[in-house]
Amino acid sequence: MNVKYRQSQFNYLGDLQKRSIEFLSAKLDVEGEGLEEKNKTYGLLTAIAMIVGTVVGSGIYFKADDILSFTGGNVTLGVLVILLGAVNIVFGSLTLAQLALRTTTSGGLAGYAEIYYNQTFATVIGLFQSFIYIPVITTVVTWVASSYTLSLLKPDASFEAEIILTIVYLFIIAIMNYYSKQLAGFFQSLSTFIKVIPLIIIMIMGLIWQQPIPAIPSNLPIVEPRDVGFGWLAALVPLAFTFDGWNVVTNIAPELKNAKRNLPLAYILGPIFILVLYVSYFVSLNNILGETFILSTGNHSVNFAFNMIFGRALGNVLIIIVVISVLGVANGMFLANIRLPQAMAEKGWLKSESLKKLHPQHQLSTHSTLLVMVINLLWLVIHYFVFKYQWLPNSDISESAVVFNNLCLLPIYYLVFQLYKKGQIKNKFFGIIAPLFATLGILVIVLGNFILNFKAALITSIVGILFILLFWSYAKRQQSYQP
Repeated sequence: MNVKYRQSQFNYLGDLQKRSIEFLSAKLDVEGEGLEEKNKTYGLLTAIAMIVGTVVGSGIYFKADDILSFTGGNVTLGVLVILLGAVNIVFGSLTLAQLALRTTTSGGLAGYAEIYYNQTFATVIGLFQSFIYIPVITTVVTWVASSYTLSLLKPDASFEAEIILTIVYLFIIAIMNYYSKQLAGFFQSLSTFIKVIPLIIIMIMGLIWQQPIPAIPSNLPIVEPRDVGFGWLAALVPLAFTFDGWNVVTNIAPELKNAKRNLPLAYILGPIFILVLYVSYFVSLNNILGETFILSTGNHSVNFAFNMIFGRALGNVLIIIVVISVLGVANGMFLANIRLPQAMAEKGWLKSESLKKLHPQHQLSTHSTLLVMVINLLWLVIHYFVFKYQWLPNSDISESAVVFNNLCLLPIYYLVFQLYKKGQIKNKFFGIIAPLFATLGILVIVLGNFILNFKAALITSIVGILFILLFWSYAKRQQSYQP
């Protein structure tokens, strides 16, 4: 297919995963300095591993060709885009770290919103993540897994067949998470461990590769490198998917040893490691296949690279590894999602006794799980029509969800600037420069989204704003009903 697959990454590691996704039920205590040292169990390496494990996932496998396409086949410009993405998350990370160091909450964005703004704003963020952002990404990522599965089993499979397999995968993920948290956790750990194997293989082989550039399959149109002008800024949109998930480590800040030192260090060293891995993979893939081949074959360029290096049989094994990695993303997202409505109901942000109630054996809300499954299926139906009839040309429903999720960070960044003005943050770099550049990074992504497809960006922005207004109205009504 010519339209690029879009996805994001929310893989959570072991028990850290559980801590990060149950934030809405946490106690929001502002004062964080009083934690006893015995409760601070995580060191610098754990924080770095959490950032790397959350960010590095399936995204880079399918975004390398997107980045190259939007830069017109210019590898150097593609490397520059990846560098900009890394700088963006560094400044964003250092900005959020200032809030994480000043509170014991593991609440992430919603937790900070309730502490520093109000419950209404926190509810809006929680509703957006529960019913739009996470289920949209889960749906699209699961579809990507089904598409690559069928590319191995039945290369000529229809789009409808992909949708059917997506439904099957979603039900398997739902059943696994509800009936066996141990099995779901094992699968999550497995996918986290193996996800970097293909990346490292391509990275190493690309450095020593001496074979000639392969011929483009005769059934594909040849796409040559071209001048794109400032259109290369559109590459920042797929890159946002690739780097998504970096802010999750703020949820363990209260339990991080020597957090004032280790949290900023983790937010510098983690992105540097990711940057080296991404740039090496991107350059190596281009060295093996060449720009024209990647532009012409799109997402399936990684299949060709594996088959060239190892032959078709072993190459297919590596593609299976990639599929497992993608399903790991979907599993982590779904695992996070099914807990959010229950936690919001428990805090009174959603008025529902059935959502609040936990199953005595599974320790999960049955109604919350069913609700999330229905929401995922509804988004899959929307994705089917949007993709099949090209209502958003060269785009899909997941892109705007990620852009809006980034926009949710803007008022959080402003909080840090306010703390600097009040004198609670003394350092000018952390109080002014970091939030300023983090804000500019998000605005550039939004600009890139409009450059990528102005009509699609405008339509989805209007729809997104309507959803936010709807959530805001609901949150205000819920508060007015409280005694």
